[in-house]
Amino acid sequence: MSGSPERRALDDSRISRAESLARGIETQMREEALPDGWRLGTKDELRKRFGVAVGTVNEAIRLLETRGLVNARPGPGGGLFVASPSATIRLNHLILGSRAGGSTIADSLAVRNALEPAVAEDARRYRTDADIADLRAILRRMADSSGSPETFLEANWALHRRMLAISPNAVLRAVYGTLMDYIQNEVDDVTPDSVFRSRQNLRVHEALVEAIASGDAARVARAVRRHAPSSARLSTGAAPAGEDPGSPETGS
Repeated sequence: MSGSPERRALDDSRISRAESLARGIETQMREEALPDGWRLGTKDELRKRFGVAVGTVNEAIRLLETRGLVNARPGPGGGLFVASPSATIRLNHLILGSRAGGSTIADSLAVRNALEPAVAEDARRYRTDADIADLRAILRRMADSSGSPETFLEANWALHRRMLAISPNAVLRAVYGTLMDYIQNEVDDVTPDSVFRSRQNLRVHEALVEAIASGDAARVARAVRRHAPSSARLSTGAAPAGEDPGSPETGS
């Protein structure tokens, strides 16, 4: 049976089924506002409730534990319990304290970041002298707020919103703008990590604006790659695996 096509198909689809189950449990926790310590059930109870295999339940629990959303406790009275999620997000070298839903904010940032090339390209194609003047004015605000990470980030995001406003693509404006609204509404505080340098971050954004002003597509593409915003949800104060906490050539 282990080598049958049916078994191989189950094995091949287990990760996607597990992710679907994990997201379903996370949605339940969020929509029902389940408190820290709420018992979700045992593995067997979850398996029966959702009609999935043991391996799928185990993988879904692993995913949820990795995201800091649940605790699995063994023994009598054990099972899966709601955990208070870490509400700390790293956005390059700034640490964002969020009200709730750390993993959702990180996901929103990831989608927003993926849209950055389209925003920059539209800004290059459709910018006017007035647009460039506005972008440069916001850069001056960023420079003036270098001593306040929170104010600096607000100006940073205002720059990206102003770039977005140049685009004639209504769908892009709606999706990107909604993501920005959600992210900014959920952020409570902003603190720099040990290697954050506002001047280096500012230079990245200055290069992006000047590339847009030049109208040079290749230059814009290089500036976007240099900007390369990255974000991740943190369960501790350490940088996530694979992130270089010392690289200054990134922006948010």
